Amino acid sequence: MRVGMIGLGAIGQGVLAQLAAMPEAAVDIVGVLVRDPSRPRPAGTPPVVGTVEALLALEPEVVVEVAGHEALAQHGPAVLRSGRDLIAVSVGALARPEVYDALIAAARAGGAQITVASGAIGGLDAISAAAVGGLTRVTHTTRKPATTLLGAEGATLTEPRELFRGTAREGVLAFPESINVAAAVSLAGVGLDRTEVVVVADPAITRNRHEVVVEGAFGSLRFEIENVPTTANPKTGRIVAMSIVRALLRRRAPFVIG
Repeated sequence: MRVGMIGLGAIGQGVLAQLAAMPEAAVDIVGVLVRDPSRPRPAGTPPVVGTVEALLALEPEVVVEVAGHEALAQHGPAVLRSGRDLIAVSVGALARPEVYDALIAAARAGGAQITVASGAIGGLDAISAAAVGGLTRVTHTTRKPATTLLGAEGATLTEPRELFRGTAREGVLAFPESINVAAAVSLAGVGLDRTEVVVVADPAITRNRHEVVVEGAFGSLRFEIENVPTTANPKTGRIVAMSIVRALLRRRAPFVIG
C-alpha cells in the first residue's frame, strides 16, 4: 500500500517506527509533507516534500495527516479533491465550521473519504452505534499532568485544577493541542455543541487520562483510558500512532472488527 503522510513530528515518527517493526504489513510511506524539506533527517526517513502537490505527485493511494489543525485545514481539501482518501488525527480542526464544510465538499467532489482515526481514545465504534438509536448525554473529561497543560506553573500545583468546562467545540478551540479526542467523541455522538467537555490539570498523575460517559436509548456507557505520553510530545499518547497504523491495516484486511 502506497501511503503519503502530512507531518513528521512525534506522531509521524511513531507511525514510521511501528511500520518498521512490522514489514509484513507491506505499507510503503512514499513521501512526507513537511514545513522545511531542507532540514536534516535521520537515515531511513522517507522522501520529504514541501507542497501537497509534490506529495500527491508521488501517487499515494491514501494520505495520513498527523501535523495539526492548520495542516489539516490547509492540505486536507486538496488531498480529497484528488480522489485520495484521508486518515486524520487533528480532528479538532473540524470545530471550525468553514474547515468542516471545506473537507466535506472536497471529499464529495473527489469521490473520496475522510476517516477519523481513534487517536488517543477508544469506544468510538460503540458511541457511533449508540447514536443510531439516539443519545441524551455525552461527557468527556480529560486529565493530564499539570506541567503538560500549564508548563512551569503546573509544577507549583498541589491539587487538581479545572481549566475548562463547556462544549466540545469551545474546548477544542481553547486547547487545540490537547483534546483532539473530544472532537472525535463529539462527532461520533451528539455533535460538538451538545457534548460537555471538562479539562483538568492534575499534579498527581503522570499519564493522560480520558473518561467518556454516554447515555441514550441503548443504555449507558462509561469508558476510561490512561495513555502513556510520547517522549517527544507529552501532550500526545503513544497510542495515537498505533491508531494510524491500525487504520491503514484495516484498508486491506480480509477480516475487520469494529
